Amino acid sequence: MMHPLPVRRTFRRFGLAALLLVLGSAVAAVAASLSLFTAAYDSARVRIDWEVNTETDVTSFDLARKTSAETSFSALTSVTPNGQRRYTYYDANVFRTATGGAPTPALGGGPVTYRLTIHGPGGDQSFLTVLAGTPSSVQRSWGTIKSMFR
Repeated sequence: MMHPLPVRRTFRRFGLAALLLVLGSAVAAVAASLSLFTAAYDSARVRIDWEVNTETDVTSFDLARKTSAETSFSALTSVTPNGQRRYTYYDANVFRTATGGAPTPALGGGPVTYRLTIHGPGGDQSFLTVLAGTPSSVQRSWGTIKSMFR
C-alpha cells in the first residue's frame, strides 16, 4: 500500500508523469523490486534516479536513452548492485549549451526516453520514463544555485 505522504512528495517534486510512473510500477515492483525511476532536469544535464526495495536477485542494472529522432536505445551505463538500493546517474550529453544561450536538445529534439533494465536469474525487466521539453530558465537557474551549495 502506498502511503499518502510519499505520493504527495513525489507529485510535488517530480510532477504528474513521475507520480504515474511510480504508481504504475508499484504493481510490477514485486518481481523487480523497483520502487522509483525518475528523470529530471539538473542544470544543463539530466539526473536519473532509481531505487529498489531489494537487490537479492539483481545481477545488474542497464540504463539506456532514446530520443524521438532515434530508432533504438543507446546504452549509457551498466551498474552492478552494491547494496545501496538507490542509484543516480547524470546524463551530461543530452543538451548542448550555446554560449550565453539556453540548453537545446543535442540528440535531435523531442522527448527523451530512458530505459532501465533490471537483470536477474528470473529474467530481465525493463521500465521506461520520459523527459519532455527543455528546462526553463528558472529550472536552469535553480540548478546552478543548488550546485553552488553541494
